[in-house]
Amino acid sequence: MALNWFFMNEANLWEWLRDIGLPTGHYSRIESPDTAPGFPDVHFQVSEGGCGTIELKANHRPAKVPFPDEEKGLHKSQLKWIRSNMVCGGIVWIIAETPGAIYIIHGKDADKFNGATHEELIEMSWQVMHRSAPKQAASMLDSALRIPGNFRLFTEYP
Repeated sequence: MALNWFFMNEANLWEWLRDIGLPTGHYSRIESPDTAPGFPDVHFQVSEGGCGTIELKANHRPAKVPFPDEEKGLHKSQLKWIRSNMVCGGIVWIIAETPGAIYIIHGKDADKFNGATHEELIEMSWQVMHRSAPKQAASMLDSALRIPGNFRLFTEYP
């Protein structure tokens, strides 16, 4: 399914992720100002795997720095929430889409997210997905969300 980048947003990204086949589990999409400030967009619990949250970001404009600041990237409240959650052993993934790429970034790199170039986003990514390869993307998501060993690689938070 081709998606015109003019219509790229977090809701479309979430819909695509669901459509390609997230690992079997429970997912709660949360978009409410009534939740804790900075709480990520999705809470997940996967079968035979982990539990955590996903922050979705989308920027449809082709730019060298797709998420230049907290207006387009991670807000201060989101950064604070991610840091606090990770200090307590939580798992946070940032799934960020730009024209041509969808980055899966572990929350340990949240402080480097705003202002990062595409090259820096690629370097900090666990995986880089593409809408043109949905089967590969589903496999990447399965690896990131399901396999408990992947979580242990990132649980130490400086």
